[in-house]
Amino acid sequence: MIKKLAAATVAAAVLAGGAAHAASCDGMKLYQVSSGTLTLDKSGLTKGVDIGKMFTIPVAMYIVDHPRGVVVFDTGNADDVSGDGCVAYWGKGLCDAISPKQSRDEVIDRQLQKFGYTTDQVKYVVYSHFHLDHAGNIELFPKATHVTQRAELEFAWWPEKWFAGAYVMKDYDETRDYNFWELSGDFDLYGDGCITVLSSPGHTRGHQSLMVRLPKTGTLILAGDAIYTSENLAGVPLGYAVSVSDAEKSRERLKMFRDANQGEIWFSHDPVQYDSHKHDAAYD
Repeated sequence: MIKKLAAATVAAAVLAGGAAHAASCDGMKLYQVSSGTLTLDKSGLTKGVDIGKMFTIPVAMYIVDHPRGVVVFDTGNADDVSGDGCVAYWGKGLCDAISPKQSRDEVIDRQLQKFGYTTDQVKYVVYSHFHLDHAGNIELFPKATHVTQRAELEFAWWPEKWFAGAYVMKDYDETRDYNFWELSGDFDLYGDGCITVLSSPGHTRGHQSLMVRLPKTGTLILAGDAIYTSENLAGVPLGYAVSVSDAEKSRERLKMFRDANQGEIWFSHDPVQYDSHKHDAAYD
């Protein structure tokens, strides 16, 4: 079942209303975890910088406990690539290019179990985009509502030739009957300003990020691949982007939300930032 939703209007109260929404976000918690690591040419992240330098990055995922239901943001590498399973699932060329390292315990279902949740308890799964390291485990959540941009869903099923390599259709080939919410812009997930999807295209046609307001930690902008690392935040273009100009506009847009809410931007693949965070306990 597919439900089309128009873009929510992001009014001043959403853009800079952290204090106004603080009370309604009481009880929320967020966990940052990783679906293992990838090792790849760093210039794939930072265009024209460190060409040929191999770089190991985390594959960040998020579990957000909202009083009205658990939300997962991105589902990481497919469970099939755990251990020695990569070549059988992705093929040798792709495995050689990005060298995933993932134990079965790092897959999102086990990460949920670690904090006392089950996949059936997840109400919404929000995808930054459908690349193999972000939507690899969609099929572990048949009962959830899956939240993506309409443009991304179209691009995942029918990617342009030069950008098809990062989409693994085996990850989502059995999801035609899943409950998808197809967005066309920003969307306040629970209508209370606590979890807001932010459209941030450029890396892919329908990329989106997530703004989460926590009662103590404050506002976090979970960038997904709109901003890979701190170098991208500082202005180095994405090494892989369908539209560099759109990616730069999205970067500035996320910075605007960060500044308006006195928040932080959390990157998807920055090993220094990731290592500075806690991963065995919640941010509240």
